Amino acid sequence: MHTRAVQILFTLICLVLAAAAQELVPSFGGTKAPVLLLFALYTAFRPARRWMFVALAAGALEDALNASPVPCCTFFALLAATGAHFLRPFANDLSPVWTGVCAAMVAAPIHELWISTWGVLPPGCSVIVRFFASALPAAAAGALIFAVLPSAEHRAGYEGHVTERRPR
Repeated sequence: MHTRAVQILFTLICLVLAAAAQELVPSFGGTKAPVLLLFALYTAFRPARRWMFVALAAGALEDALNASPVPCCTFFALLAATGAHFLRPFANDLSPVWTGVCAAMVAAPIHELWISTWGVLPPGCSVIVRFFASALPAAAAGALIFAVLPSAEHRAGYEGHVTERRPR
């Protein structure tokens, strides 16, 4: 089944699972792997056009989970996904796992700096510790997400951009 409905449903299920995984993953050095952000980056590296909506939804979900001001994570997810979308031609040479690792190790520390400027870090958390500690769990999550999602998309019948056929 190769329709927009399948794509939308698959994306919504992935967003909900990413939000659940982000909450369930144990923290390391006071940080958790930004699973929602990594899903937004994954969609930005794909050829489909829905990456902007996924980035907005992932950022809004992360803002809701962290009880942070609405534009904080939403705006960062949109900026990171935009950067990933424009870097997509360079990432085609890498395997999906390495693309995930590289994207995560760049995005996670910058994300920690971003949220520290918004003042939403818990009291007593050092920004320097969070900056360096965020890369390791994010790299593992990025490798896993970028390795598993292409297979999951294929099994779900999701093959990228679809043109709708209109009945005559």
